[in-house]
Amino acid sequence: MDALSAVLAPVRLQRTRWVSTVGRAPWGVVLPAVKSCIRFHYVVRGSAWLSVDRADEPRVALSGGDLAVLPLGNAHALRDHPRSSTRRFEEVARCTTHSTHGVIHIELGAKGPETTFITGAFVLDDPLATPILAALPPLIRLTPDTEQGVPSFLENIQFITREIETNRPGSEIVLLRMADVMFIQILRAYLARSPEGGGGFLGALRDPGTAAALGAMHRRAEEPWTVASLAKEVGVSRSVFAARFTELVGEPPLRYLTRLRMQKAAALLREGAPLAKVSRLTGYSSEASFSHAFRQWAGMAPGAWRRHLTSRERSAAPDGGRRQTGQEGEERVRI
Repeated sequence: MDALSAVLAPVRLQRTRWVSTVGRAPWGVVLPAVKSCIRFHYVVRGSAWLSVDRADEPRVALSGGDLAVLPLGNAHALRDHPRSSTRRFEEVARCTTHSTHGVIHIELGAKGPETTFITGAFVLDDPLATPILAALPPLIRLTPDTEQGVPSFLENIQFITREIETNRPGSEIVLLRMADVMFIQILRAYLARSPEGGGGFLGALRDPGTAAALGAMHRRAEEPWTVASLAKEVGVSRSVFAARFTELVGEPPLRYLTRLRMQKAAALLREGAPLAKVSRLTGYSSEASFSHAFRQWAGMAPGAWRRHLTSRERSAAPDGGRRQTGQEGEERVRI
């Protein structure tokens, strides 16, 4: 298993939403900031202007076949012309929305030239994804030429578009499965266009030694790793490995390993795993040693953390904690 696969293996998209929009000039829509939400817009036909709510991000022109990805959940606007007025997405959705097979369909604008675009929104409520998302820019624009650098990427986007436009039976589950594929391929596309030797977490995945160490830690977090054993695993000296890892990843190897273990432990506790199992799978020789490490990381003991999380999730659920069906969960995803 390569390093990217090892890092992404436990990461799961918690919720997804798909929207098909037809805009007839003049039109414009503003989408709010949503934390831990990756959004993309694929222009099927026509053209649009996209502006991110950040002073350092220039306005971007999009045309048919272009894909704009907003991995950090920034607020942004889409419109047919830079000077066209905009409406809030929530307002447009309330007035013009209908849904088929889990896809929301929206029409907006007047009677001018038409633009059709597909929007995907993926929520990652997963701390293991944090270093990956933090390494990405607010906006990634992929054109048909750059998409060709990732095999089958363009074909998958076109497949998703056909699923949404034809509304065939089973489309809802197909689109749900395709969300994971799209997330991975977006990362692949960004890595493919990044220069060799670049910094940050994704740059670390392109450095052979650092990537091998990351892959080993993610695959076998329970092993009693030391800086020396990790350096031996990747075939470099201890000092060279430690310096290179810290430079690219932003923290020393063992600090990263501890955080990885604690995030894995948090996921296991959330799933209801017994303390003995959590301790074993995160490399601790006893429940006591694991509990001490977890308390230092989380500020509370594992049992208290699990009770706190359960209570918080129940109080935050609009249905009072009742388990949702797939469609009920989908409808609460913000775009």
